Amino acid sequence: MINCVYIFGNGFDLRMGMPTSYSDFLKYYEKLKVSNNSIASSKQMFLSKVKEERGEHWKDLEIALGLFTKEFSDKQLFKAFYRDVNIELRNYLTLVEKNISSFSDNARDKFWKDLVRPEYYLHLDSERSHFNEYVSKKEVNADIISFNYTKTIESLLGDRIGKKDYKRFAINPFNIRSIKHIHGLLNKSNILFGVNDISQIANIDFHDDESIQDLIIKPKANFEFGTPINKECESLIQDANVFYIYGTSLGPTDQYWWDWIGARFRATSNSVIVYFDYKRQGLEDRMLDIEYISLERDVRKRIMETMKLPGVEIDYRNRIYVACNREIFPKEIYPLESMTS
Repeated sequence: MINCVYIFGNGFDLRMGMPTSYSDFLKYYEKLKVSNNSIASSKQMFLSKVKEERGEHWKDLEIALGLFTKEFSDKQLFKAFYRDVNIELRNYLTLVEKNISSFSDNARDKFWKDLVRPEYYLHLDSERSHFNEYVSKKEVNADIISFNYTKTIESLLGDRIGKKDYKRFAINPFNIRSIKHIHGLLNKSNILFGVNDISQIANIDFHDDESIQDLIIKPKANFEFGTPINKECESLIQDANVFYIYGTSLGPTDQYWWDWIGARFRATSNSVIVYFDYKRQGLEDRMLDIEYISLERDVRKRIMETMKLPGVEIDYRNRIYVACNREIFPKEIYPLESMTS
């Protein structure tokens, strides 16, 4: 038996055609009127900063939020501004989710098939061969950790969750035991939106204010809510043999979880990571195998750095697998106007 943990980020909802990127939300947020003049002024300043700043960090809304704390001397005003962003993000995503019709049978079948064997999408035959030699999937217990607030995955799986002997696409038993939404779910709880730790709060005057930490430090908020989800996900990671990571850029606002995966990876010699990378500019046509190797090497180094893995890249080629811009999982298209009008 093998334990697999799947990590899904916002790239998955984007793959499904849902306008859930931060840029999508900001277009919506910019059009909203705010009755409180102080909050409205903070909102306009934030939107201007996001548009004007050229640094890489400002492209990530959660990191940008941490940087923007430096513009506030009034803690209560920052809390009011954060509250406005959080509530409107939740409203926006609820609107998007409501406008998604049920998925086709073909989409559901493709999702299940790809979930059972993501390694089929590795670029090179040699990589798939090495993976199959290294990992025995005679019987799989699968757990999903979603960084998303939506229930897209649940909608695709339907009643397949917990059905151990569903074998239409699985040669061996494949059981999805659980789906954990580490940042909360729309309409069920407050969504956790913010940074990973205090170092990502640029305003040092905010560092000693625990109420601000509660608002914008995601792992702390989970702890304060008293929910067991942090411990549950930590336990799943500690017991996992294979990690499939899709739809996330391994950003610093979720460093807490990359540290946990890295610790598990370092502690065992038989754990494996399969990471699905996405290049916005696309890949060159008719790439040669050696070009894929070069591309994957750079991504593998980034994974090693993020997860604090020692040694040299070549030592991990049979344990960290990378696939770039692959057509894994269904691709649904929904008109943006119908969701946000």
